[in-house]
Amino acid sequence: MDPAEGAGTPGSPVGLAQPQVSSVNIQTMMTNSNMRVVKEPRGFLKLLQFIFAIFAFATASGGGSHFQFSVTCNSSSDPKMVDVYYSYPYRLEDVPVTSKFCENATQSVYPLVGNENSSAEYFVTIGVFAFLYSLVALTIYVFVEGQFGDKDLWSKADLFITTAFAIFWFTSSSAWAAAVADIKWSTYAPNVYTHGSVSKLCSKPGAVCTDAGLNSSYANLNVSILFGFLNFILWAGNIWFTYKETPWHAQRNEPVEKKYPSPALGTPTGMEGGTLSSPSQI
Repeated sequence: MDPAEGAGTPGSPVGLAQPQVSSVNIQTMMTNSNMRVVKEPRGFLKLLQFIFAIFAFATASGGGSHFQFSVTCNSSSDPKMVDVYYSYPYRLEDVPVTSKFCENATQSVYPLVGNENSSAEYFVTIGVFAFLYSLVALTIYVFVEGQFGDKDLWSKADLFITTAFAIFWFTSSSAWAAAVADIKWSTYAPNVYTHGSVSKLCSKPGAVCTDAGLNSSYANLNVSILFGFLNFILWAGNIWFTYKETPWHAQRNEPVEKKYPSPALGTPTGMEGGTLSSPSQI
């Protein structure tokens, strides 16, 4: 048996030394952590990206609401209220409007108009992944980056990912803004009972539909659009600061004397490759 195989503390089973090594590595990372990077533009913007990404996908996914309209039949002076609830992912075609109010009418289901789930899910997905990447990047900035012998690969990857997220935030926010406009139109009570399949309910003989005064709340949806474009500004602005960490920026700003070495010591300036003139020749 190789003596190295049984190495460890006396009286302890073989293989228990590894957790001690891992704990030492964790302690080393904590000791060498660099919290100052959070005060730098690159780290501070990444912290803001982490926070605002949460706000963006939370407000978008939490924008569900409801509205009412009333149905009055000729045989009754008492209007009946129709409550319609909808929520993320805003697949409005699957939201049922059920009615059995007027005399001799059977219960029917009338779906709303619109299907905005693709734009909503795209926006929320970008928000979740941006939140996760910001958390990972901050962890690397603070605890791991200082341990890299050569961090060129990480700095390039950080630049490419930051640029990609800036593009994704712009496209998803634009698509989501258009989807929110459609959601507002499709869930506005007068539009609901005058357009689409719900209008069949109100066009029945003896049925009159009117606005009940309770309309949807769009506060969360409006705020989510603002957070989406704010995230785009944060990620686009951070492209420059992540670029400054790459070797491409260092090479571009390399001092001129490093690119063009100065003459060797002992050689008079301006006389490289020639002979020094004698006093009689001056």
